[in-house]
Amino acid sequence: MSEFQTKLHEAFQQAQTRAAARARELEQEARKVLETLSDRAQAELKVLLASAARGSREQLTVLGVELEKLGKKLQEIAIRSAPKAGSTDSASPPQPN
Repeated sequence: MSEFQTKLHEAFQQAQTRAAARARELEQEARKVLETLSDRAQAELKVLLASAARGSREQLTVLGVELEKLGKKLQEIAIRSAPKAGSTDSASPPQPN
């Protein structure tokens, strides 16, 4: 019976050693996959941030153009309304910058 126990114990130890080796291999593979996914996620984040920055710049440009148009319209309204106000001084209406 002791010979059987010895063989069983040896077989169990060998199985444990093989399982531990395979577990280390799987862990290494998992780390590689996570590193790859992390790199991809970082690259995607950089693309998203660049896109957001570009979108913000474009929105600010559009806003600037619209504000400029609004300013010109307000100046035109001021020029047109100045003679109607019946101003007696000879000062010229404000000139656009």
